[in-house]
Amino acid sequence: MSTLLAIEQTISSFQALHDRLGLNRATDASFFSEWLTPPLELTEDDRAFLDHLQQRYLNYYNADLLTEGTVLLSIVAPLLERLGCHEPPFFVQSEVPVRLEVTERDEIYRGRMDVLVLRNCIWILTLEAKRAKFAADIALPQCLAYMSAAPQQPTFGMVTNGSDFIFCKLDGSMYDFSDIFSLLSRKNKLFDVAKILSHLKNIQSEQQDSKAGPR
Repeated sequence: MSTLLAIEQTISSFQALHDRLGLNRATDASFFSEWLTPPLELTEDDRAFLDHLQQRYLNYYNADLLTEGTVLLSIVAPLLERLGCHEPPFFVQSEVPVRLEVTERDEIYRGRMDVLVLRNCIWILTLEAKRAKFAADIALPQCLAYMSAAPQQPTFGMVTNGSDFIFCKLDGSMYDFSDIFSLLSRKNKLFDVAKILSHLKNIQSEQQDSKAGPR
């Protein structure tokens, strides 16, 4: 009988990610080049909206009211709405059950993603900012474990605690992640976050269109 394990409790470090799931970080800097030079240009309206989101974040941060719920509702959800991630063929789901079976270890990992932008191609994980006031990379192993259960490869992910945003890519058994984008920076890093998310969304749309072939 297979051993049932909770992803959140079991895959809590990169070492566990390596040992249990056989994933390894890429050494080639070009492996995850998608986050480096997103071609999107933001409009003045986009910039004004993102400045508003950053100020909203600072209001919650200064009042010590950042929780997983406020991060999701006040920052992540409006950002996804602005970028068109709620429109077909993309859909947003919450608390999506994930099952990952590792046959050689006779183990089954189960968990729930907080947010999933559908097509199983862009995974977004929010963590409790009040419980973990440090960089969002603490949740990267968990996010990558969820992503490894997706049948479509490569897949992309974004992890945030409201203060920090970090992107990751998984292709086969290899992964890599971006720099950290902090909303505490004087320069609004949501500009970069929006550009990267839009770029990844466009990549997935183009890949799906090419698979569909001519109509």
